[in-house]
Amino acid sequence: MALLGGTRIRHQVQAIPSPPGAVASFARWVAEECPPDARVLNIGAGCNLSGSLTPVRRRAAVLVGVDPDPAISENPTLDERHCQSLEEYAATGPEPFDLAFSVFVLEHVHDPTAFTHASARVLRPGGVLMGMTVNMWHYFGLATWAATRAGVADRLLPHLRPQAQVDHYHFATEYRLNTIRAMMRHLDGSGFDAVEFRCWDLPSMYEPYLPSPVRGVAGLYNKAVYRIGSPHLMGHITFRATMGQRPPR
Repeated sequence: MALLGGTRIRHQVQAIPSPPGAVASFARWVAEECPPDARVLNIGAGCNLSGSLTPVRRRAAVLVGVDPDPAISENPTLDERHCQSLEEYAATGPEPFDLAFSVFVLEHVHDPTAFTHASARVLRPGGVLMGMTVNMWHYFGLATWAATRAGVADRLLPHLRPQAQVDHYHFATEYRLNTIRAMMRHLDGSGFDAVEFRCWDLPSMYEPYLPSPVRGVAGLYNKAVYRIGSPHLMGHITFRATMGQRPPR
């Protein structure tokens, strides 16, 4: 592992092949990291619309969910449900977790420092934080970031996705914690001492958001980014960060 200038956190970044199922593949990685009798926190659990988390449910002795969305009350996979933000929940002083994870949550984080500090507070020393999110330096991430900053995302999305889907599943994006560098900086400042990034690109996840005439660009980009071997330009970032013994900065 190497050190990035300005941070003390050890890191490794690699490109991995396109997964056959994004959430299912990530869930298997999370499950592999669960120690025996693991106490696990699902950050942004919602009503489990992100995909199958069955591998995690099978491995976790206790699975707790936290989400400010009242839909969490409908999540059947959880042993405990807390309708709160992560920051609010961390402030209650819960029993420490062995592992915490999030699926498509980081793109919605408004205050990255508060989020990563809260993540650190809910973990035991040596505990693990894992996540999957969209990479801002991918064309999909950049377009979403630009539309969000311009204040037009909510007007554009109904033209690209069915209105019912937008009404039920769309949450405001922020894109403040969606690059490898930003994630490393905030994880380092919150007391994590090592992080492993696994990045991948999957055209089928981006094509539905592209106008029909240019959907072929997704496949061409995918081939190009794997050919040059640049994980920093791939569509999605998954990571595993280990909590250290030092206090947050």
